[in-house]
Amino acid sequence: MSPGHAEIVGAGFGGLVAAIALRRRGWTVRVHERRDTLRGEGYGIAIHNNMARIFATFGILDRVLAGGMKIDRRDSVDASGRVVMTRKTVRSPYRIDRQHIIVLLAERAQEAGADIRFNSPVKSADPAGAITLEDGQRFPADLVVAADGINSTIRDAHGLLARRIWGRDCGVRITIPRRPEEIAADDSHGTVMIEAWADKRRVLYCPVTRGEYYVLLTCTTRDTAAATSPIDPAVWARSFPTMRDLFVRMRDEADWPQSHWAHFQTIHLKHWSSGRIAVLGDAAHAMPPYLAQGAGHAMMNALGLAAALQDAPTIESAMIEWEKRERPLTEHTQRWTRIYGATMFLPKPMKKVSILVEKRPWIAAQYVRAANHQPTGCEVDPRTTI
Repeated sequence: MSPGHAEIVGAGFGGLVAAIALRRRGWTVRVHERRDTLRGEGYGIAIHNNMARIFATFGILDRVLAGGMKIDRRDSVDASGRVVMTRKTVRSPYRIDRQHIIVLLAERAQEAGADIRFNSPVKSADPAGAITLEDGQRFPADLVVAADGINSTIRDAHGLLARRIWGRDCGVRITIPRRPEEIAADDSHGTVMIEAWADKRRVLYCPVTRGEYYVLLTCTTRDTAAATSPIDPAVWARSFPTMRDLFVRMRDEADWPQSHWAHFQTIHLKHWSSGRIAVLGDAAHAMPPYLAQGAGHAMMNALGLAAALQDAPTIESAMIEWEKRERPLTEHTQRWTRIYGATMFLPKPMKKVSILVEKRPWIAAQYVRAANHQPTGCEVDPRTTI
């Protein structure tokens, strides 16, 4: 199949990787971003081997890693701050600021010749191959990529949604500045990720740059006292007394206007495509953040789409092959993400047992299956690791 023209809706991980991958295969590409800049919700991203291989294929891996932190170990602590298990970080040690990655992907897309347009909200997409903006402009295309997020209007307009599974939990991701003594401790004690569970609440934090912590807070959707913006330190300190000072810093120093509590959900579609429209990222397969693979699958599936289009005789046959090849691993990750998240609702004694069960080889392999995957279309040695 000869390269054609693609209109891409959304300048997130999936949309930008699709733009780069298609341009590298000779397509012309235009990306539509509804906001006026690339800036969005700021938080940290875990870089796994699958993502690293994509960045290496695009020639930006070193620049991506230079903008983040390598985590030396992960400590699981109880409500009193006691370490119940510590593990050296042997897999996927890097945590990177999301905005840093998005900027590098956008730069590489533009260097490759992609046209990125801001303040360009898309109203609809035609399965025959076209998009229409809210201002009425219509752009024909051989391919439309709908990477427009978890509340995708394009997906819903074409009746592709099969199931939306609402979780019992919600979460918020923020960043806060690190103190000088915390930065200095990296050199003497190593960089540490802390994860704590108590009262169906979870706190995870680690350095994402030398001067910044990334924090993930989760709780049940019924826990309205905890799920506030900004948070109430006294409420969270009732579950984690030793972290009171950290919660005060979160309240006072996080960019709350750019953060929001998200009710976790899992999205399954009837099909990942409709005619010449391909749906990817959260629009196609949203999942809770517990295995840190939402962005990974968005990028893998975007690259896989470009590879399928290169290999197939028609766009329609490429869509079928793409979904057949990529969907099983995506749904495997969605399933195991929900399993991991379910530990939040276990009785206290069983939570400790579940932490130990994670170390069993077969269980551990299920959790990291996607993280160690060689994405379709990667041009680097599959043994490449970070």
